[in-house]
Amino acid sequence: MRKYIRFVLLLLCVLVLVGCSSKTAHIDFPFEVSDVENVELFHFIVPADAEKKVITEAKDIEDIYRLFERIDLKDIATEPSAGGSVTSFRFHLSDGTSYAVIYSEIAVKSGRIITTDMQQDLFTAADIEASWEKYDYEALPAEESELP
Repeated sequence: MRKYIRFVLLLLCVLVLVGCSSKTAHIDFPFEVSDVENVELFHFIVPADAEKKVITEAKDIEDIYRLFERIDLKDIATEPSAGGSVTSFRFHLSDGTSYAVIYSEIAVKSGRIITTDMQQDLFTAADIEASWEKYDYEALPAEESELP
């Protein structure tokens, strides 16, 4: 009987571990940080009230680039939230193209990310919204047509 109980407990542990593990992904930029001329950082709750900062310092650009390279993204279903903020980044590249990363907050320090080349948005527990306050550049009004 003890062997049977141990076996059942072991089986339950394995099932729990398999159920808890979910595949994580990362953003793999199709460009190098050295290709980035500047980053437009947008933030808003209502698009008509959007603001932007233009990040030009090389160390700040690299910091943003590395942030996205190391965050974990998961394919987890979440409930949409009303009134959440959006923080987005447009990387302007030296070849004249741009690449966007859009973060939509769904709860404090968590949200969904989609990039220019992703087919669907993915969940992250990273606090991307904090980037808005982190970079000390002048916040300017942004037109809705400018938003990524």
